[in-house]
Amino acid sequence: MSDSLDLVVLRTIENEFEMNMITAILEDNNIPFIIKNKGSGSYMRILTGSSPFQTDILVSSESYEKSMELIAPIIGDDSE
Repeated sequence: MSDSLDLVVLRTIENEFEMNMITAILEDNNIPFIIKNKGSGSYMRILTGSSPFQTDILVSSESYEKSMELIAPIIGDDSE
């Protein structure tokens, strides 16, 4: 039995509004996630409540497809 968890980047975001919407959808659907701030984003978020740096939202590889289906209406279709 392995204790490792295979995480994948669900979305890289640049603003608090998008982050809050996506994380709310994941929470409402009981999908665990991790927020990974880039650069000094974690410190900026603590000090100012937001970050000017990009932020990754990570989910398990098993939750990725369902998560993408749930957030698709928010992020739109990048292929257009």
